[in-house]
Amino acid sequence: MDALLGLLCVALGSAITVAGLFFFLRRGWRQLAVAEAYHTVARRLGLPADTRGLSLHGHLGEQRIWVGQVMVGHGPERTMVCWGVLDHERPLGLGLLLRRRGLSERLWRRARAPDVRLLDEELDRVLEAQGDEPHLVQALLDDEVRGQLLRILRKWRDLVVTDDAVRVSLRQPLASSEELQALVDDLRGLSAALTASRTAVAPPSALTDTVDQWTTLAERTTLTLLPAYPAAAGAVDGRRVGMWPVRTSTGFAADLTVVFRPHRSNGLQVLPQHGPDGYWSVGQDIQVGDPQFDSRFVIKGYDPEAVRELLGPDAREHLLALSAEGTLEVDDVRLRVSGVRLDPSTLEGLLQRALAAAAAMGW
Repeated sequence: MDALLGLLCVALGSAITVAGLFFFLRRGWRQLAVAEAYHTVARRLGLPADTRGLSLHGHLGEQRIWVGQVMVGHGPERTMVCWGVLDHERPLGLGLLLRRRGLSERLWRRARAPDVRLLDEELDRVLEAQGDEPHLVQALLDDEVRGQLLRILRKWRDLVVTDDAVRVSLRQPLASSEELQALVDDLRGLSAALTASRTAVAPPSALTDTVDQWTTLAERTTLTLLPAYPAAAGAVDGRRVGMWPVRTSTGFAADLTVVFRPHRSNGLQVLPQHGPDGYWSVGQDIQVGDPQFDSRFVIKGYDPEAVRELLGPDAREHLLALSAEGTLEVDDVRLRVSGVRLDPSTLEGLLQRALAAAAAMGW
């Protein structure tokens, strides 16, 4: 009996060891598969490869994308989640929030706008919708947008759509390049449908009286008026530019974007020093030797010396002036100033500053 018990103990110990080894190897294999999926899809899309194998990130045209793990929350509520996030090409400016019903409030906090019925039985059953003006949100969700929403909701765990981005929550990082590519395609499809639909929707009531001011701004800056927002966009000196109204917690502000001319990638990131070093930001901080500039921004890039040369005295002067008017972010693709006062004369001056900064950087 004692011998049998001893044999069982040995067998049990061996089984536990084998099981532990199996799960360890399986976890290691999955991490390698995830990294390979990120690398494969990044190469296919022309995105920078994440040498750490932790994310798929970069710009698809003018849209930022991130697929990977990110820490959210604060203090004891901090938790690791896996997201796929794609910025819209343009902010929608409608105070929009669409999300799957039951999604934790802990992971998504914002002031509540009026609830919106989506006029589609299946979507109303699975999605919670809010927007400043329900009739504008209903107009935004045309047949193409509704079709894209249903496609994503049937495939992915959780969905959040705002004025700024489309986000899907994942149970775990995707280990298949085909599945990862499908996610990217779905994010792009929905964002493109929303952007296209937005051009046929009326401006928010709060901005209706500003169309004439935007018309004057577009004429003075040789840009094209987009009356649906209203906004102004086009090209100046070979650089694509746009000025857009954005919905904030206190009303409307403006965003200004300048897309740089084609150039060699530097991995550049210039972000507010006081802001959270979030999932868009990777790499070590670079000091350029200008105390005022270094104290204002987190600066990152592949080659510190090349970044210091890029951010010369003239460029730093313009960037500091822009940062005094709103939140400044610069990367390899674009310069963006957000939260600017919604005033045409202010925007015209900021556009000239932004173009001067791009010229000083040689981009």
